[in-house]
Amino acid sequence: MKKSLSVIMSTAMALTLFSSAALGAAAPKTSADFRDLNQLDAATKAKFDAMIAAGIFDGVSDGLFGLHDKMNRAQFAKVAALIFGLKVDSSLKVSSFSDVSSTDPANGYALPYIEALKTANLTDGFGPGTYNPAGEVTKEQLAAFLIRGLNKDAEAKGNAGVNDSTVSSWAKGYAALAIQLNLLGNLADGTFGGIAPATRDLLVTSSYAAKQQFVPGQHTEIRVDEMKAYTLPGGSQAQVKSMLQEKTTDGWRIGTVVKLTNSSTSTIRIPDYELRVKTADGTNYTLVPSASNAHSILPQSDVTLSYMTDINVKSDVNLTDILWIDVDQKVYPKQETLLADSPIDSIVWRGKDAVIKEPDLLGNWGATFSVPGVTSSLKYSATSMSKQFTGQSPTYIVQVKVQNSGSYAETIPDFTLSGKSEGQSFIGKRVEESPISLNVGEQKYIHFAITTDTNTQLNAFYVLTPESFLKQGQATPIQYYTGRIGFGLPANGGSDTSTVPAGGNYTFGTPMVFEQGNDFINPNLAVSLEELHVTNNEETGNKTGLAKFKLVNKSDKPIPVPAIAADLTGKNGYTYTGSRQTMGTSDIAPGTGVVVSYGYTIPSTDQSDQYQLNVQGVMSGGAQGQSSSGASTYKTTIASYNVSTQSDNDHNSISFYPFKLNLKSWTLSQLTMMSTTGFSYTYKLNLDIDIIRDPEVIVDNNFSKLKFELVDALGSSLGSSSFPFTGTNRLVSGTQLLSFANLTQNQTQSNVSIKVYEAVNTPNGEVDRFIAELK
Repeated sequence: MKKSLSVIMSTAMALTLFSSAALGAAAPKTSADFRDLNQLDAATKAKFDAMIAAGIFDGVSDGLFGLHDKMNRAQFAKVAALIFGLKVDSSLKVSSFSDVSSTDPANGYALPYIEALKTANLTDGFGPGTYNPAGEVTKEQLAAFLIRGLNKDAEAKGNAGVNDSTVSSWAKGYAALAIQLNLLGNLADGTFGGIAPATRDLLVTSSYAAKQQFVPGQHTEIRVDEMKAYTLPGGSQAQVKSMLQEKTTDGWRIGTVVKLTNSSTSTIRIPDYELRVKTADGTNYTLVPSASNAHSILPQSDVTLSYMTDINVKSDVNLTDILWIDVDQKVYPKQETLLADSPIDSIVWRGKDAVIKEPDLLGNWGATFSVPGVTSSLKYSATSMSKQFTGQSPTYIVQVKVQNSGSYAETIPDFTLSGKSEGQSFIGKRVEESPISLNVGEQKYIHFAITTDTNTQLNAFYVLTPESFLKQGQATPIQYYTGRIGFGLPANGGSDTSTVPAGGNYTFGTPMVFEQGNDFINPNLAVSLEELHVTNNEETGNKTGLAKFKLVNKSDKPIPVPAIAADLTGKNGYTYTGSRQTMGTSDIAPGTGVVVSYGYTIPSTDQSDQYQLNVQGVMSGGAQGQSSSGASTYKTTIASYNVSTQSDNDHNSISFYPFKLNLKSWTLSQLTMMSTTGFSYTYKLNLDIDIIRDPEVIVDNNFSKLKFELVDALGSSLGSSSFPFTGTNRLVSGTQLLSFANLTQNQTQSNVSIKVYEAVNTPNGEVDRFIAELK
């Protein structure tokens, strides 16, 4: 059995083929109608009654429910669609899976439900192009489906999972979360029984629990009406792709883009028809064709044509129809023939003033959508959002998942997102500037950066398509956007990480789980957090944080050091951005690891002993109206954990990953020397140290240094010296003689001590983590 995530998501619950309502029963059935349910306790009977009354379950025969019968994947599909409120197209007769057929006497009824699951991204099959409708369902597969149906897939991926030999390795996180959410429980022997077949009694109670926890709208699809095609003389079909009505200083700008399709086997000329827009009061305005419009259509192809006009009307104008008119200029008076009339009142887009009011067109966060006006099998859904600042202005980074559910490779079309607030619109830009293609069944992520005004409160994101119109004699086209659909913000109104693994409390040194399908972390790269220290920095009046990540290459080829960032959020809600150390290593050799450090400046008022660590992929993209040479940097979260700070070390066990230090003993002495210019003073630190290192990790010349600072009794610095762990003058186990030279007389003091720091060079300057004080 294929054990990919796509497989486990398509596993099953239970259902007989027909409910009592479908059979036209005179009265609704209850648990009392089935003799094998009589022994259930009252609470369990109530669950069965609810699922039977909803038409989700019925008996396997007259008077018999089949309490301990097994169920297959076809039956599960119908249960899933009903529980999670999926939109089912009962008219479908052809499946996208090769082993699902409407003529199958046993499982053909499930075809529309199976397709609904695929459309909602709850399954992409059992294997390549197949669904396996007759296959049995195991308990761990049921757990995985229920978790994903509740939109908690990311939580399961970040869960440490059950320590249970009856559960497959891929399912341990799903089993643990299913137990935590009281969807499923352990057997009498204390095991989960993950690989055992799921029976109908278990399927009823678990699906009942899932139905109670399900939030409607999580797996809806935003649908728009298909563009109606109108046949024109000459062999082409016309469709209205978009319609703009935008306010100008003198009146209104009206623009439309139409699609002409040539389904013949010959190239045809685009006819010289007039395109007019009609208003509610019966007025017609002639639209001017763009100078860049095509003049012919190749066989079995289509073209898009742009038209525009400006009208000097101050009052509101309501557009109702697009008219194709054949004008015969050869007769007098000229003769006009209406060729086609397309209603357009429902698709008019009023530019920056546009507001989507129809509930069907404004979906919830995470709803699946297609780009309106584009014939494509690509499906999109917003998965996470983060907020950062570009100067003083906030920028929202929205991550969108793209899936190719078609039968051929496709390139993502040109579209963007805009942020909508009360009375304002902020058009964003796709961060990935290069074309992105997806093979059949492939999934990728794209990102949009939307910069708003300070203190702007967004209430929705709109999906916009860019259009252009070139006036005759002009070199630069008019650019504008139109839209039809949108979706709301995450439920928390801020940073939603619904697909980001929420790893709970992190255990240092364990591999992190990253968002599936991200392009930032190579699958062969194991990333773990080895240290997080936060210490007081008395000199600057704040705290210094230092996080160390280990990156290990598990492959047989070099892997570039990934461009990732790491932010810390304290219990006060404030987020601190890490400054990554200056890196001398660009690639990680096979079988080896490197250490990457991040320094943080944290206010002394922050009393957090635990932080939320957000690991982020770093992207570059040109800002709106900016060339790639002036690219901005954006971040998107790919993993999130709660991390406790590590306690201060004593002298005998200092964590300095990949090193462990033991400062066994030390003495400090003063030397006085006479020169022609007077006396000079030197302090000598005789230090006995043991150093142990992790042999798996390579340390380059930019690795942290051990810094010794000479301070007097008042805490004033008299001098400092830093010593590396690589190269010349590196620290080694044994006795070290460290010097603080060329001090003047007024710097010599009694009661001096040595403060020891870890010093890390970053692009923002040196970060010093206080380790110990030697007195």
